[in-house]
Amino acid sequence: MEVSAVAKKLTENRGIRSLMEDLGKVSGRTDVIRLGGGNPAHIPEAERIFEECFERLSKSPNLKSLLGDYQSPIGNDSIREQTAEYLSPYLNYTLTKDNIAFFNGSQNAFSYLLNLYTGRMENNKISKILLPLVPEYIGYADQILEPNSFTSFPPLIQKTGEHRFLYKMDKTKLEKSEFGAILISNPTNPTGNVFSEEDLDYLDSVAKNRSLPFIIDLAYGSPFPALIGSSKPVHHKEGRTLSLSLSKVGLPGVRLGILISDPNTIEKLSSFASMGNLAVGNLGVYMAEIFFREDSLVNLSNNTLRPYYQKKKQLALDLFETSFQMNDINYEIHEPLGGFFIWIRFPSLKISNQELYEICKLEKLYFVSGHYFFPGLAEEFSHTRECIRLTYSAGEEELANGARLLSRILAKYQAN
Repeated sequence: MEVSAVAKKLTENRGIRSLMEDLGKVSGRTDVIRLGGGNPAHIPEAERIFEECFERLSKSPNLKSLLGDYQSPIGNDSIREQTAEYLSPYLNYTLTKDNIAFFNGSQNAFSYLLNLYTGRMENNKISKILLPLVPEYIGYADQILEPNSFTSFPPLIQKTGEHRFLYKMDKTKLEKSEFGAILISNPTNPTGNVFSEEDLDYLDSVAKNRSLPFIIDLAYGSPFPALIGSSKPVHHKEGRTLSLSLSKVGLPGVRLGILISDPNTIEKLSSFASMGNLAVGNLGVYMAEIFFREDSLVNLSNNTLRPYYQKKKQLALDLFETSFQMNDINYEIHEPLGGFFIWIRFPSLKISNQELYEICKLEKLYFVSGHYFFPGLAEEFSHTRECIRLTYSAGEEELANGARLLSRILAKYQAN
């Protein structure tokens, strides 16, 4: 049976599908080491807040509406207005409901947002998304229905220590390229990179000079979950579209994404949402209404989530670096400035990162091969074959077992 080109594109075994299928296969199992997906940690202090919110909704007069009524495609006006009032001081911008849209997760939001600005345009020209700094989030790669719709370049590499480095934008290549929108995640998934204010201002100026949208994915950023280390929070400005999510505060199963943009963009996205979903789901929106009314998420993020993940990051670094050095592994770690991932390069690896992943999976160790994180990259760059992403949201025993097993396997496949 013949299928469309879009169907063929979506059904190929691409990065985000492979990641989520593997994550689903090992969910709940205790015989595997799960260092792959972006599942947040189960933090008791956070889960108590979520459970209390859920219990309140179950006894609320709103329960009948939550279960039995459609919302509008991007959420009802009153909660959008409340969200605008709540976010305005945190984003340093006076927002209204017309700046706010709810979606069934930020992945759902980006499936509309990226297709709004890229692909085949009305004048028949192909417009591309610029990723100014790769590696970049695995989930963007297959969102655009038109093939080959990303532009990216090898990053500059700054050595920051004996086993540390940092990726930086190559502005000279960026300024010579053509594109229809700019997209970053900040902190960057997978590396934990955090864009400086100077870099954000620079990208703002590029977007403004070309009259292009500048999209910033804040799934790990401020105001929640605020996994940004010592960096300053990102604010809203004219020309920017910001994306927030409840997933990384500890609610990935709720599937709520929030976009902040200009009213014209929000109106267009509402049309996408009405065709794709009819309406946004009620549970996440009603939970967000309680969280925002009581300002619980920002307090939770600053006082619980960020300290928790900073401690877990240091624990994971200590465990993996100790194990690597005991086994004489040649490694480099990207400075983990935010988020909850470690991006590791193995310069002496004799096999590809994808082959390493398949070998480790047979040993019941799961991570994510780094080759998925370079959409739009046409130039040769050795890191595409040499890097992996690990999460440090796993438990201490799981991290320790993963460090030992990975080091043992690497020792077999490392060039002398």
